[in-house]
Amino acid sequence: MLNNRSFWIAQMAGLSLLYAASAWLALNGQPMHLAVKISALLLAAHVLEIPLALSKLKSQQPSLARLVPLTILYGLLWWIPARRGIFQVK
Repeated sequence: MLNNRSFWIAQMAGLSLLYAASAWLALNGQPMHLAVKISALLLAAHVLEIPLALSKLKSQQPSLARLVPLTILYGLLWWIPARRGIFQVK
């Protein structure tokens, strides 16, 4: 399962749906909704993951232009499969 590209893409799609729903809620006057708070916490945690992702993918010489935004959006849902060779790093 963890070596299945579809598994990781499904997880990323679910997270993208959470972000989209949270953005919709925030833009429609509910910025304190639980989903908005969870999304904000996830994004903040993913920012803190950047040095970890960089160290784990260092041997693959990742492009920072790809590593930084994908880590901020998806965190370990992106860099763990990238480390396993499921997703392209460069």
